[in-house]
Amino acid sequence: MQVKILGEGLISLLLAADCGVCQHPLEPSNITFVCIDCWSKIKWLKDPYCSKCSRPLPSTFKSIPTFLCPECRRQNVYFNRAFIPTLYEGVMKKVIHLLKYNKKTGVMRTLEKIMRSYFNCLNSSFPSLDLVVPIPLHRKKLRERGFNQAELIAKVVAKHLQVRLTKGNLKRTKATITQTSLDRKERKRNLREAFTVKNRDEFQAKNVLLVDDVYTTGTTIKEAAKVLKEARVKDVYVFALARAPQP
Repeated sequence: MQVKILGEGLISLLLAADCGVCQHPLEPSNITFVCIDCWSKIKWLKDPYCSKCSRPLPSTFKSIPTFLCPECRRQNVYFNRAFIPTLYEGVMKKVIHLLKYNKKTGVMRTLEKIMRSYFNCLNSSFPSLDLVVPIPLHRKKLRERGFNQAELIAKVVAKHLQVRLTKGNLKRTKATITQTSLDRKERKRNLREAFTVKNRDEFQAKNVLLVDDVYTTGTTIKEAAKVLKEARVKDVYVFALARAPQP
């Protein structure tokens, strides 16, 4: 990971490059592929939002800090709370696409600063954790992409929180199709029995932070959290870089 970022940085120093978001020329020595102006336009997730899944809510709910969105009230959600710093729109959406689909891992340098700033603001309100677990990719998808973006994010989170990162125990056994083109029902069907736990003893009675890049409908995270609870995890919490606004 660090070697790859260093290599990308050397390339950006030797060759003229444009911002991956606005296409304006990058500042000298910028190795994040995104200009300072675009980074400043990232939208932070602000109150009000659902106290469980962090779904953005209308401003009329501002005086109700423990409000649950209709979906969280209606469904059995297998995690305690989702911690999410930004909205998945505008610059952040383009940045995550640069990471996932254009393999611009240099953006992790500034994403790391965003995560650290977010956790520092939370201070003592963050729960006690035993393990950090990234949402896994199927081995076929991992070969195609070359890395798991959730794992890159989870490494930053685990290091900052000083909690052990574990990978390979929560496994993705089903090569699902991409979720982006599916509706809510199709997403659930697509992910049914997609995850399994290899060694239940590692998870038993532990507090786990499940990490992904984006929380859209939550189908992936909810399915993974369900499997962790079936493996006798005590509490499941969620961290994602960005939350997709929903109607």
